[in-house]
Amino acid sequence: MSRIAIFGTGGAGREVAQWALECGHEDITLTIDDDYFTDTEINGFSVIPFSQIAIEDYVWIVAVADTLLREVIVKKIENTAKFETLIHPTAKVQLGSKIGEGVIIGPGTVISINSKIGKHSFVNGQVIIGHDCDINEYVTIAPRAVVLGNCKVEAHVFLGANSSIREKTTISSGTVVGMGSVVVTDLSNGIYVGNPARKIRGK
Repeated sequence: MSRIAIFGTGGAGREVAQWALECGHEDITLTIDDDYFTDTEINGFSVIPFSQIAIEDYVWIVAVADTLLREVIVKKIENTAKFETLIHPTAKVQLGSKIGEGVIIGPGTVISINSKIGKHSFVNGQVIIGHDCDINEYVTIAPRAVVLGNCKVEAHVFLGANSSIREKTTISSGTVVGMGSVVVTDLSNGIYVGNPARKIRGK
């Protein structure tokens, strides 16, 4: 197994470290920007300030829920780093589906047939992605969200916990769907909540 460096010591980073262990990785180090470095060990994992870590010595997982910040971090290290695609052993990726570089897929998640998950997306635990979906890059999908078949989710979308997306729906880049929201029509960029989901902020 490779030496794994996980960028992020918040909730997402600590969860992903646990998942990496469950995937069979044993040599796992956490790192964070120097301004936020406080502890040399978290949950038994060593923590190294980002300025002191040798990027080329590790395979990287960027475990940050914020979609824009995740891209900033990836861009900072991508010329030197190799990236791990982490799929929890209890997740199911069905036939014909394609999983991009640096993707994180949490426990109990199902990616149905012929779907695509774009690079550096974070699909949390117990998510269901229906058949023939196109999930773009740098998307975050929180626990227990359901995306039904033939949906298109563009880059930098955040789908909140327990949100539900109707089949054949397109969600525009940068959109945020609040937890528990039910999306029944295409969404332009903005923040949406409720059942049915309604825009509360954006153009």
